[in-house]
Amino acid sequence: MSHNNVSSTSGGAVGPQRLLGTYPQRQEGQWMQRIPLFGGRIEAHQLEKIAAIARRFSPGTPLHLTTRQDIELHDIAEQDVGAVYQQLSLAGVATFGACGDCVRNMTIGAGCEFVPGGADIWPLAKLVRDTLFNSPTLFTLPRKFKLSFCGCGQGCGRPFINDLGFVRNPDGTFRAIGAGSLGVRPETGIELYPALSTQEVVWLAAGAMDLFAALGDRENRRKARLRHVRQRLGDEAFREELGRRFEAVRHRLAVPELTLAEAKGQYSHRTVLQFVTGEISADQAELLAEFCRDKAIVVRINLTHGIELYSREPITLPAELACYENLPCIVACPGNDTCTNGLTACRKLAADLAMKLAGPSWQGKTIAISGCPNHCAQSAVADIGLCGCVKTIDDKRQEAYQIYRGGGNGKTRQLATVQETVSAEQIA
Repeated sequence: MSHNNVSSTSGGAVGPQRLLGTYPQRQEGQWMQRIPLFGGRIEAHQLEKIAAIARRFSPGTPLHLTTRQDIELHDIAEQDVGAVYQQLSLAGVATFGACGDCVRNMTIGAGCEFVPGGADIWPLAKLVRDTLFNSPTLFTLPRKFKLSFCGCGQGCGRPFINDLGFVRNPDGTFRAIGAGSLGVRPETGIELYPALSTQEVVWLAAGAMDLFAALGDRENRRKARLRHVRQRLGDEAFREELGRRFEAVRHRLAVPELTLAEAKGQYSHRTVLQFVTGEISADQAELLAEFCRDKAIVVRINLTHGIELYSREPITLPAELACYENLPCIVACPGNDTCTNGLTACRKLAADLAMKLAGPSWQGKTIAISGCPNHCAQSAVADIGLCGCVKTIDDKRQEAYQIYRGGGNGKTRQLATVQETVSAEQIA
């Protein structure tokens, strides 16, 4: 089924443009196009085509890598939105589910199928997606519905901040975690089931979506996520209701049992390119696509503004790309550059910090910068999180950040704790 031909609205005031990934920017007449890349997988020819589209319809504006393995194109003129859809379709890229009240892009840990002890769980994630996309419940959701998958057991898919997260156990079963999300009052998810078969993963996902459609809040969008249903019912009552929906789907829906391939040991060399604020120019994207195509390198977009390359042999990148190796992991939303909710200039702060924090001492740590209390950069679970606000400091109204520390990055239940609020100038 092609969902790029959606012509009806989905719940509330969300129309077809949002379902297809298009949002207005704060600049009048300018639009953002989000391109969901399922599990972060992208072929070299697709990356090359997206770069060409960016150059044509948003010249001079870099591509933006998101925390859900999407690519965003910014500064598109309103009259060009339809042409962008058409060009993406010709490249074999669908945009349904990028935004709006529907099943969002499902994330998969970027290198699960290449690490020792891991497995390629893409076929399972695809089966879940196809099942949900063919459900009559799909267009009746009160709010967005996010799922993640991890095939290596390390929680790299960030299950605790998704509506549903599945983490592969060493024996091939899946641990299910659910009803977590961020927003203004973030709360991480809870364990739902310790060991599910691949069939049960599909049934649980369908049952959870049915529960969400039936019990989600349709009056207050600020309390319309699955975790708000859990909070309203209580954890045990939520588990019981979910269990009933799970069993109902089990009895009505035939699902094949999948055998997932173990990790491919031949792609043992991993190179990570960390793009500050997630921005990669069209020229850089085309250069990377050409390099990876010529050397048969596997490309994965990760969850932290990075692109991971998996190869059979060590690689030497062109200088224009090698400069993005070994940079600190700084995640930042667009902030008030383009977002209508943005209060602070996240991109500028991220660029300043990247220059100051380069070096080995920051490797393995995530700094997340959000431009408003919605925590879009996942500041509330980061090692170090900065959450934008506007505050009067020294009798001056100015951009400021709440500082968070000690989060589990969505791999555990651990939320970061608020330390203090300081001006943007003090941080930079």
